[in-house]
Amino acid sequence: MKILTAEYLTTVVKPEKREFRGIPEICFIGRSNVGKSSLINRLAMRKIARTSSTPGATKAINLYRVGYEFRGLRKWTIFSDFPGFGYSKVARSTYLGWESMIDTYITENSSIQGFAWAFDIRRDPDILDKTVLEWIEYSRLPFCLILTKCDKERRSYGLSKRDTLKKEFCTDDVFVFSSKNGYGRDEVLTHLFSTLSKATESV
Repeated sequence: MKILTAEYLTTVVKPEKREFRGIPEICFIGRSNVGKSSLINRLAMRKIARTSSTPGATKAINLYRVGYEFRGLRKWTIFSDFPGFGYSKVARSTYLGWESMIDTYITENSSIQGFAWAFDIRRDPDILDKTVLEWIEYSRLPFCLILTKCDKERRSYGLSKRDTLKKEFCTDDVFVFSSKNGYGRDEVLTHLFSTLSKATESV
């Protein structure tokens, strides 16, 4: 299991502008400043995604094409980096525009096979997270929770938090991850590639 190539494709606000429509897609979502771009860069082992110290900097959907090898087969996928949610300094009108854009992109894009939800391991879920979970469940697409920034806490804390969030989010697909040192990278990639394989096998 390995990533062979990875590159930035384009930035879109509408699904009809998405290139390579036949390639299955994984959507990366999460709060502003949770480290989605750093997560994508570490998974790809290349700096393909823009990172920013300013929360709310991503105002559209950035698409990256990834070539990978899994179980002896070479395939392609799209990683899409969605605008972060929950940043209070973004104007409400702007946030509502993002929300509408994301809903449209997902409902009109049959290539999407699941969500990778980046979640700061130092946080506890709140009402906004519960709303996002309901939104994902409504989409009927699989998701995994990736607990970022685990290098900022003790290993025992990270494993305990993982078990707690498995219960709160009603899923076994919760992974402890660090963009800084790569902890959890292989486990996350194996899960994502398995999700893509199951989706293509069912077609």
